[in-house]
Amino acid sequence: MKLINSFNINTSAMPSSAVTRPYKISGDPGALFTLIVQDDDSNYYNFPENTVVSIEEGISTPDASFSSTPTQLLQKQINEDGVYNGFITFPAISSDDYYIITLITGDDTEINSKLSNTKKIYISDKIYKYKDTTVTFRILHSNSAVVEPSNYTKSGVSSTIERKSFTIPLTIDWGFTLDSSNCVIIRQPLITDFEFTTTKTTVTAGSSATELELDSVEGLSIGMAATATGIPADTVITKIVRGYKNTGKSTAATPVYDIPVTTDVDNVLVESKAGTITLDKASTFVVDRVVTFRGKGSKHSEKFNNTRFKVKNFLLTIDPVVTTTDAAMSGDSVTIPLTSTDGIKAAETVIMSGIGVTGTPHVDSVSDGASVNVSVSQTALAIDNGQTITFTGSSRAGKITANLEVLEYGNDDITLTLNLDNILTVA
Repeated sequence: MKLINSFNINTSAMPSSAVTRPYKISGDPGALFTLIVQDDDSNYYNFPENTVVSIEEGISTPDASFSSTPTQLLQKQINEDGVYNGFITFPAISSDDYYIITLITGDDTEINSKLSNTKKIYISDKIYKYKDTTVTFRILHSNSAVVEPSNYTKSGVSSTIERKSFTIPLTIDWGFTLDSSNCVIIRQPLITDFEFTTTKTTVTAGSSATELELDSVEGLSIGMAATATGIPADTVITKIVRGYKNTGKSTAATPVYDIPVTTDVDNVLVESKAGTITLDKASTFVVDRVVTFRGKGSKHSEKFNNTRFKVKNFLLTIDPVVTTTDAAMSGDSVTIPLTSTDGIKAAETVIMSGIGVTGTPHVDSVSDGASVNVSVSQTALAIDNGQTITFTGSSRAGKITANLEVLEYGNDDITLTLNLDNILTVA
């Protein structure tokens, strides 16, 4: 009886692109075997090498693929050197997948007991293939008057496969407009203005408590904001512990937390992701309440799913409002008649300028669509009807520019939203 002693193939996770992996089977010369490769949907690998190529008949080697048609490698034999070398091509994917390789022996051949407990069949570990992940950058303001520009996206190899730094420069040039009203700058943007959200579910009830038990604490990190009915505004996480407190074993000085167990997709017992968080404000909870957690910046996104990024030259600018007078002034006055007041805000920081304008007047009040009152009286003879007037400090349009670098793509897709509410007031 001939033996097959080993089956070797790289079983590390693969990226989404097509990957060809060699394999080596060692054993006694003349040992017979075949292979079956199936994906997670029980589709079969077509083994292109099975096809007999015939130029005359127009038969060529097919592309590697998987289908529902049962297919296996035509029976092969280990050579005189005691090895057989082959390769398997795993096609490109658009969603996560895994593969299982089954080796089946032929006549007068068995599998070495060190390789498999069964004499005729060896089944490999799962070989995973993960789709590339995408980082989406977008901007959003809670005021519906803001017309946001299109998103920017970048895709790369998931960190589930490899955790390494990439240098992926991305030049951001976001121009935004308001279909009504006006905006003013609060401050310049920071990397922490890029936010994302995730949700978890409560498993216990509590009143005026700071410890909250959740079905999962995976991806959460200290400093993330928590939002739900019963949780005060601006509440953040101050502590995260895996498991639930065992009150019978805990003392005031030494709390004890038990981690529940669950089953994974293969029905194997594993530790659950359940845990307990501490909030900085006392809150009221009920069972099965969904809590939204908001992360900010690369520090939180790295904890969430291994996404790391950085921002350089982050800048918010707003356009000046350029309009014209639409009537002659009736004598010296603080009232300036205008063809449009769109984008002009009454504020000490909103300054009027133009030919004939006296001093540095700011806007004290706005009569929508008609005129503005300014802080310095203007000379009627100096400002003509139809004259161009400029206002700075408020606007109906602006731009955000930055140089972004994705340092590491996460385990899965993530959307990072630049929260304009933090940096731009719209009224």
